[in-house]
Amino acid sequence: MKKSFIVIGLGRFGSFVARSLANLNCDILAMDISEDCVTDIARDIEHCVIADSTKISTLKELGVASIDHAVVAIGNNLEASILTTMNLKALGVKNITVRSDSEGYREIYERLGATEVIIPEEASATSLANQIASDAILDYYAIDRDYAIVQIQVGPKFPSQTLIDLNLRNKFDVNIVGIIHEDKFYIPRGTDYLVPSDIMVLVGTKQKIRKVDAFINQETK
Repeated sequence: MKKSFIVIGLGRFGSFVARSLANLNCDILAMDISEDCVTDIARDIEHCVIADSTKISTLKELGVASIDHAVVAIGNNLEASILTTMNLKALGVKNITVRSDSEGYREIYERLGATEVIIPEEASATSLANQIASDAILDYYAIDRDYAIVQIQVGPKFPSQTLIDLNLRNKFDVNIVGIIHEDKFYIPRGTDYLVPSDIMVLVGTKQKIRKVDAFINQETK
């Protein structure tokens, strides 16, 4: 069964999230108080509405209480973002992701019921810093304050070996959730080989992932 989403606030960040979810074939409702923003995204999103999310009665009429996940992407209007988050919590929405422009508001949103707070500029800066700091890291996504998903490329001098022999899980407490081999992604088994130019998709703490990166780079020198 498809998960249902509502994206509230259709500026650059919100519209990007909405279009990305639509491309993943999710059930999505896009919402903004601005007619221009809704008109712009209506070409890509089937269900769009011009409405004020600070009014709980409006959200009730739209059936938001039954939605699986809400994304509050209201920029430059702290009051509207806070009221919307409170309304979603009051309606019993279990998963509420809120976009914040400042780390200083994270605790406030969490106290109001947000299950996740995203700071786009901070996330982008962290991703960029991790990528340019290492030749091996191709992509970096922070899941929360401690954990991340990364793609690390295996260098040309890395000795081919099975994942069992590589033993990253026990050595570094990270999980290999996928391998990209010759541009094709697959979920690996322990007996599969990791070879030069492969890309590992890892999940683990940021600290442990940095150790894996150093280990891979050391092995490829």
